[in-house]
Amino acid sequence: MGAFRDRLAAGGRQPRWLDYTDYCGRLLAGGAIPWGDVTRLVDWHRKAQGLLKSDVAALPLRPLVEAWLVSHGDLREALAGRRRLLYPLKTLLADEAMRGHVASALDGLRRTHAGLPLALVLPSPRHFIQLAAAWAGTADADEAIENDDADSASMYLADFLRAFGDAGIDLLLLEERPGEPVSREGIAAYQAVLNIAGHYRWEIGLRLGGAADDLAGGLAGIDFLIAPLPVPGAATGLQLPGGFWTEADAPMPGGGGDFLFGAIPADARPELVLERLAALP
Repeated sequence: MGAFRDRLAAGGRQPRWLDYTDYCGRLLAGGAIPWGDVTRLVDWHRKAQGLLKSDVAALPLRPLVEAWLVSHGDLREALAGRRRLLYPLKTLLADEAMRGHVASALDGLRRTHAGLPLALVLPSPRHFIQLAAAWAGTADADEAIENDDADSASMYLADFLRAFGDAGIDLLLLEERPGEPVSREGIAAYQAVLNIAGHYRWEIGLRLGGAADDLAGGLAGIDFLIAPLPVPGAATGLQLPGGFWTEADAPMPGGGGDFLFGAIPADARPELVLERLAALP
């Protein structure tokens, strides 16, 4: 059993995975997380973790990549080199300097949070195509992505992930685009990423962006789901609504679920956040 599932099975209070990027970005970094400086980034992460005590230490790839593109205009320009849907993502993920920076950040977090499961959080292959195309300005971010394109993107992403085989990762979390429906056929297109996770013995989860219809029993190759409601027959992290952290009278989460997942908004009040954390089961 992997590090994360060990925590789920340990008993005691319900495990909680907190995404504090936006909240602690404002609270501890003045809205400017030092994504490009590994030493300062790890120090910020250590302070955020010490404050909120998530049961998972996570590196979110999307904001790191966005910051990297801002400071590396040559790569941003290279993404737009050809007007093919998959070209921006392929070019981005092949960049050796960015790979090295991500590997250094993961290594720093692994050393700092030795007792916690370490997660790399990244867009799903389908969502990553849309993001990279939007960053390149070569395609409409709302363009529908076919399963064949998602399959190709999964292969590019699997090659990217091989660079972190020795980085001490325990799990991957793929995030679908908000509002994006999930189907078994669509997830099957991610097989190359599922294979690489299996090869390195990483647990792999999927944060749903839309309805979880017809997902009872879980998805082949996916260890857990993150959704607003429990998915029958699947390990599920219950996603707390944003209002849970900003409204003092917001209801506590209902029963069920194997762990809690909460993305704390940037504008949440610190006193209320601490009260809400103390009240969680």
